[in-house]
Amino acid sequence: MKTPPQAVASPLFETASKVKLQWTYDANMKQPPSRITIRGQMPNGFYEPGTQKALYWYIAQNVSGAEKAYTWDTVTESPPGYTLREGTGYKLFIIDSDIGWDNSTRVIPGKLFQFMLPFSMYNSRYAQTNDGVPKNYNPNTAARSASAAAGALFLSVMVAVALLA
Repeated sequence: MKTPPQAVASPLFETASKVKLQWTYDANMKQPPSRITIRGQMPNGFYEPGTQKALYWYIAQNVSGAEKAYTWDTVTESPPGYTLREGTGYKLFIIDSDIGWDNSTRVIPGKLFQFMLPFSMYNSRYAQTNDGVPKNYNPNTAARSASAAAGALFLSVMVAVALLA
């Protein structure tokens, strides 16, 4: 993986966001995949309904192998009936669509072996920019506060008194 870099043991992805995934193929890969499937796995404790099987879902299927990138919308490309929540234990898999899920863990010379990336999700509770101004703040449309109006009135009265003196 290029994005997120493999140096990050378990990257953090923000819930309700778009996550850019990007990858390259090893020089030893003689037959790069023509199509990629990206699949997610929920953390332990989430199962296929009525079973004890891990809950998987498709993030994307049959993405062109030449693309080497995909933007994952964590809202629309989440498991049916579930919302991705803050926590650890998620997994992301990239496989060769031509080989398929069941064969992706077998070593096939020159082909893509199943890639797995553990990740965590977080909720951003940060609603302001770095300088303390709320996001999307437009000072031209902001209502004047009562203290600012009172200050302006006080200043006007002081100027009037000074002019009369």
